[in-house]
Amino acid sequence: MEFLHSVLVVGHMIGLAAIVGTFLLQMRKNGDFAVLAIFGGAITQLVTGLALVGVAEMGDGDLNYAKIGTKLVIALAVFVAALLAWLKARKGTNDRSIKPFFHAAGGLALVNVVLAVFW
Repeated sequence: MEFLHSVLVVGHMIGLAAIVGTFLLQMRKNGDFAVLAIFGGAITQLVTGLALVGVAEMGDGDLNYAKIGTKLVIALAVFVAALLAWLKARKGTNDRSIKPFFHAAGGLALVNVVLAVFW
């Protein structure tokens, strides 16, 4: 079970890097956002995060459900923002309509990192 937990943590960190790394690199751009990387990272974060909670549920430790619930709501908001950005980019709309969703996804992912570390 410990090996599975480690694999899921690695996947969770890769999803985090995809979102936050892309966001920080492209934060000041006005166009041509890499929304597919953020969308893929958001999916990875959600799936591995839920799996990590499931693995933790099977263990002995006590879980902080308020923290898990808060982080899940924020992760869902990141996913929705990334999905909307990806759909707009796929449709071929202008970059001005994608930018708010791109920034929302990246900023909320950073908030989730801060919550994970300090809560």
